[in-house]
Amino acid sequence: MKWFLILVAIGVGYAILTDNMGGAKSATSNYSKVLLNPSSK
Repeated sequence: MKWFLILVAIGVGYAILTDNMGGAKSATSNYSKVLLNPSSK
């Protein structure tokens, strides 16, 4: 279990350093747009 957590931490650090967030940044911005403009469906 300890090694799994270490590997996950390394993977997250690598994703942040290489700017490869898997689309999470655009997903959160789209989500906030939907929340702020519910009538634009």
